[in-house]
Amino acid sequence: MAGVTSIEVKESLDDLAQGLRQSEQATIKERLQVLYCLKQEMAPSISAIAKASGQHRGTVQQWLSLYRDKGLDAMLEIKKSPGGVRVIPQWAEDAKASAVARE
Repeated sequence: MAGVTSIEVKESLDDLAQGLRQSEQATIKERLQVLYCLKQEMAPSISAIAKASGQHRGTVQQWLSLYRDKGLDAMLEIKKSPGGVRVIPQWAEDAKASAVARE
């Protein structure tokens, strides 16, 4: 059947449900919900899961690829952007702070 994944979810439904209840971050909950849907007896297609979660099908497939290759912890890891280059150099901020402190 087209659109059905062949991934095997190792965690039990109870473990996934407990993770959903304990998680405070929405992004982690979304990822756990994908696994929860796939673990059910009549699992919907990846496209249906993606549509229900409000994510693109490719995004859900990336999550599942991470899960398949590196496990649950890698799938749930949220990477933080390092940010942009500073516009005002640190020495300028330090000079201003010391000038304000002298006043």
